[in-house]
Amino acid sequence: MAYEDYLWYLEKDLSTYAGEWVAIVDKTIVAHGTDLKGVLHRTKQVFPKKKPLITKVNNTLSIL
Repeated sequence: MAYEDYLWYLEKDLSTYAGEWVAIVDKTIVAHGTDLKGVLHRTKQVFPKKKPLITKVNNTLSIL
């Protein structure tokens, strides 16, 4: 599932989450915030058996 979540993440405009950590489960942002530990805690509370994709959204445009 993480691979599909990663592909989904690459195609989405997440500029509203700039500078924040996001947790993605099944192509859905399930938690976000500036505190990584908080994002992980909230994600594990709701999805204890899932392995979320965790990433920080850049504040600036990245060119690959």
